[in-house]
Amino acid sequence: MEDRDMNDFSALYETFRKPLFKFIQYKVSDRHHAEEILNDVFLKAYTSIDNLEEKKSLKSWLYTIASNRIIDYYRKKQPITVEIEDETLMGEEKRDSIYNDFDCCLNDFLNQLPPSNAEALKAVYFDEMTQQEYAEKNALNLSTVKSHLHRGKKSLKDFFEQCCSFEKDRYDHIADFHKK
Repeated sequence: MEDRDMNDFSALYETFRKPLFKFIQYKVSDRHHAEEILNDVFLKAYTSIDNLEEKKSLKSWLYTIASNRIIDYYRKKQPITVEIEDETLMGEEKRDSIYNDFDCCLNDFLNQLPPSNAEALKAVYFDEMTQQEYAEKNALNLSTVKSHLHRGKKSLKDFFEQCCSFEKDRYDHIADFHKK
């Protein structure tokens, strides 16, 4: 770009930076991502301004670029999960209620599993027995125990996904669930 063009672009940047940023931040609700998108908008404008046919449509052109970048941002973003307050902020009564409800469902589902899978899951995950200890206690190969655990966890996951919807915290831990 020539000096004159660079001065024109600087003026364009100063004119539209704040209103574009407010527009973007309103749409993405995250200052850091809004700044990244704003930078992308001006980079695209800088590299493509020669393709703009009418100078009077400059504002709508910039907002169109911004809208497209916002759409791209949401397309790339992970599926949205509901953010729940940290456990320390969550009421103790609510937390206990969630755990009790979850335990009831878990026990019902465990009872529906083949006994070999249910027993392996209970021993390893609830009784804190190692896989090796469980294998030795029950005269099983370690690979057999791992197979029982894998099948049991998969079945439990399927049961829960069929009957419940989950809300997860920012660490992808289950924070709440509701029966469907």
